[in-house]
Amino acid sequence: MVLGRSTAGLLILPPVSTASEPTGLSLPPRSALAQVDADDPIEYYYRTYTAWLYRARLRLALRMLGSSRFHSLLEVGYGSGILLPELARRADRLVAIDVHAHVRAVELSMRGLGIEAELHRASLFDMPFGVSEFNALVCLSVLEHVTELDEALTQFANVLRPGGVAVIGFPTRNPVTDSLFRILGFNPREIHPSSHGDIIKAARRNSNFDVERTGQIPAWMPRPTSAYVVLRLVAGHQEKL
Repeated sequence: MVLGRSTAGLLILPPVSTASEPTGLSLPPRSALAQVDADDPIEYYYRTYTAWLYRARLRLALRMLGSSRFHSLLEVGYGSGILLPELARRADRLVAIDVHAHVRAVELSMRGLGIEAELHRASLFDMPFGVSEFNALVCLSVLEHVTELDEALTQFANVLRPGGVAVIGFPTRNPVTDSLFRILGFNPREIHPSSHGDIIKAARRNSNFDVERTGQIPAWMPRPTSAYVVLRLVAGHQEKL
């Protein structure tokens, strides 16, 4: 899902380079990806004054995921598919779900990039997968949009094998981020009914997961005043994935 969306009247800034970055993140060219709907923030990954934050979210999530290669990996909320190429490098089988109706457009984008991914239109509350089907799960900028956090995390645990990794990311709620969303024309409580504190508490109290690592953007800033938070969760206990 989204941190923001395209808004009429915003200044259109020149795109930044799409070359591989020193931190290991390589994004497809902007022209290779379809904007799936008005809420898709794809442009912000390529604009000078927003790319740093949007790309930093992905870099942090990939660091939290780690260097292991997974047998099967699920992305919940793939949007335009911007992270799918990087996830494909880390998984033998890549699967992704989203609620938008533009599965075919993203499939064509991935095909053009040579990426194999099984894409489904589905809600995280009704995923078409079996118990313990995946070794890893990535979910960025989705949970802040829902209020049934305990149920969402339980659904994640249900499709993960014991010892499986879940990487979840979400924006921080504070006066600065609230002001940013209002500038963009949104009521932050309407678009993000769950705060970062709500999500962290839900993760910590969920008996299906251990919170193994936490990180925020910027890394040096205290979490309450940061812009974005990413957690690495482990389902149950197992020595190897």
